Amino acid sequence: MTARTDRADDADHLLPLDVVEVGNRLVVPDLHRPVAAVIEDGAVVRWLTWPSAPLPERAVEEAAAWPTTEGIWVVYSSDGIDGGSRTAVHLDPDRVGAAVDLGDRRVVGADSGGLWLADPRDASEWMAVRTEDGPFDEDVPASFAAADPPWAEVEPFWPDPETWTEPEDSEDSEDSEDSEDDGGPAADAERDFDGSDDPDTTVATKYQWTIGFADWAGDSDGPVEDETDADGSDDPGPPSPTPPTDVERIAPDGTRTTIRVDHLVERVSVEGDTMTLRFHRTGPDLVPAEDGGRDVVYRPREVVVDVSAGLPASVDTDTLDSSPLEDAAEDDAADLEWERSIEEREARRAPWVERLDLEGIDGSRWPLWDRDTVRREHSVARLVEQLTHLDAPAITWTRGVDGVRRMRSDYRDVHVEVEGTFPDTAVVVSFEHTAVPFLRLRRRFRVFDDTGRPVGHGYVGVYLDEDVTTGHIPPRRDAVDGVLDI
Repeated sequence: MTARTDRADDADHLLPLDVVEVGNRLVVPDLHRPVAAVIEDGAVVRWLTWPSAPLPERAVEEAAAWPTTEGIWVVYSSDGIDGGSRTAVHLDPDRVGAAVDLGDRRVVGADSGGLWLADPRDASEWMAVRTEDGPFDEDVPASFAAADPPWAEVEPFWPDPETWTEPEDSEDSEDSEDSEDDGGPAADAERDFDGSDDPDTTVATKYQWTIGFADWAGDSDGPVEDETDADGSDDPGPPSPTPPTDVERIAPDGTRTTIRVDHLVERVSVEGDTMTLRFHRTGPDLVPAEDGGRDVVYRPREVVVDVSAGLPASVDTDTLDSSPLEDAAEDDAADLEWERSIEEREARRAPWVERLDLEGIDGSRWPLWDRDTVRREHSVARLVEQLTHLDAPAITWTRGVDGVRRMRSDYRDVHVEVEGTFPDTAVVVSFEHTAVPFLRLRRRFRVFDDTGRPVGHGYVGVYLDEDVTTGHIPPRRDAVDGVLDI
């Protein structure tokens, strides 16, 4: 959860998450803090606060608003490599309602009856896959046991200073908005971990092993036919059917209702006496693409269920009439609709930015989480350990090379320090990198957010390397005494 000092201003103003109209009143919850203003005729008539509501155990990475005709659900999410967790609070113009732990369940809808939850997985879990991966040189893993593999040939770490020319800073260079120095990766950041279509490219794993594969056809000079099964067929087979899953509705008063559905559900809505379920009978298909590869094609369906007599205990979509829907992943209209929704939300928020003063409002701050000293130290030590080994060499094997080689890291002279006291503890790493000659780089990572919850840094090395190697850092002119804070 972003600290107040990380916002554009340091004034004690409510920063709107969204604005929801309920009758003749507006409910305006804060993006970061447990407080909302209830507004009528342009003036605040009530403050709602929920400082004792549950939060995920890790730092909150996103707060989302799910409006209904009766109020609004504020959902707090924390997602990382160890799994995700969510909590939610219901607000209406008169009161704070249910404040509940959602576990890892996905939110798939909200209506006047409550907040709808479903399986945390999506349909890609049941994608069509090959059962045979082709031949593999089984001698390669054994060769990793070499006690002291030779070094691979590399260029000098930095160019010759006599011939190197300092690059000009781009006019549009600016500080990265996706950096993690505020305690976590920016929302909606998309990362490409592969970065190459070259079949000879080595790919580093979590443990810095890099492996290259021999050609499946046995010809070291030919292409790698990684889209063909061992039997010569290019058909990966049908996708797997999705299993029965539970959808759950949490009412504004906290009451829970569970419905068993025979397939994976990704959207629920109730209007009047009908409930509409968007579901997947199977995972997505892999179909031939024009470029010779395969496209991932989802095949969602929609079914309408009569709920005039109340919510059913189960729904068997296979026995009901359902209609196919277009693949949202390839639907340009869906992308435009999403962009339009963002623009509409910003238009709702704009009149209330820097308008509502929180000074003196009791309960408008989350209390500090009472995390024991051992677990705090563990969070710090884990981040220090990740950063300390940035300059460790990788072990690589590629085609045409006899045995494995040690590959020099792109980092050198790595220094890691811990600063500040809980919850303002930070780990500061400085280093030299091949991509930025003759400068020392430095980045600061918050270990905890303002509530004392640990920030997720599971891919900290990947994100840091991506920012540096792609130049997504401040311009060189911002360096002070040869050190550039990134």
